Amino acid sequence: MNKCKQHKSGFTRGFTLVELLVVIAIIGILIALLLPAVQAAREAARRSQCTNNLKQLGLAIHNFHDVYKVFPIGQPDDDNDNYAWGAYILPFLEQKSLHEILVNGGAALVYIPGGDNTRVHAAIREIPGVSPTLPTGHPVQNTDSYNWWCQVRNNHGNPTGARGQGAKTIIGTFICPSDVLPREDNDGYGKSNYCCCLGSDEPWYNQLISGGPSWSAPSGGTGQNGMFRLAQTNNFHFVTSFSDLLDGSSNVIAIGEVSESANVSRTIIDRVFPLWAGGNNNWNGQWRISSWARVAGPYTVINSKDQTPVAGLTLSDFSFGSKHPGGANFLFGDGSVRFLSETIDTTTYARLASINDGNPVQIP
Repeated sequence: MNKCKQHKSGFTRGFTLVELLVVIAIIGILIALLLPAVQAAREAARRSQCTNNLKQLGLAIHNFHDVYKVFPIGQPDDDNDNYAWGAYILPFLEQKSLHEILVNGGAALVYIPGGDNTRVHAAIREIPGVSPTLPTGHPVQNTDSYNWWCQVRNNHGNPTGARGQGAKTIIGTFICPSDVLPREDNDGYGKSNYCCCLGSDEPWYNQLISGGPSWSAPSGGTGQNGMFRLAQTNNFHFVTSFSDLLDGSSNVIAIGEVSESANVSRTIIDRVFPLWAGGNNNWNGQWRISSWARVAGPYTVINSKDQTPVAGLTLSDFSFGSKHPGGANFLFGDGSVRFLSETIDTTTYARLASINDGNPVQIP
């Protein structure tokens, strides 16, 4: 049997206090050196997953285009509380059953086959605003039933029961793993870390400061120049196709990342909280584009911290951004995904948001 070596004094020799402190210090230094590398590797994996999510969205909008010959409309009504582009592409994200729940309204919904709802979710170029005949006891007794059928909160259930259950589904493709926002808003609707691009921000900003309709800016005929569009009331032609991307599909932002902003955080989860299904229902009066779309340019830079109030919000609420260090991922019209730095030249950034300004630029 081995015996421990003993000091001449007869005591077993061990580590001194100084030696222990040195060992602990060395271990601490090694951990400090290793931890950033581990964190960087984890972030690289999360960013890769985010890139893959955007590529899946790119395939979905391209397949949608193959079927309908147009891209889905950003959102079909200027109230901004309706189903948006994310709901339209569900069948192309292996979410056909969920899409059918939204379209059919579920077994309990008082629904008229062939009514507005079917046409809205088919997302054809022109969406007629003809009101269907409403059943007895229907909660809507006016002519704006087109709007009622495609509102998120009314699409599922029945006049006296729970509605919007389909839109409360959490869909992994719409969630960036680096994000810190809750997976649902205060009403339980599923989060999206990806919003479509309505175009460059200058016409939108000019409309707001001149007293234009803040809820719909940039509205259908007043400056939208992005790959996705917002329809104004009674104007349902605002969808685009590849032929409309005059600056080239590889030079146009289609969808970008979104995360925390002035009025969106881990604790502020109403109003403009980003949702895959569409418009948020927590605004007094009209709703805002921010829950499903953003703009890009000098007023709404990437990861904006601008607290300048505009139409009851701040500029950061209309900006793209992410929790990836230094910038955000963007899907372009050709299906490619690029990481744009938050220090990108703002003129270049605005031109990337426009489909037809005649100034195609190289992505930095």
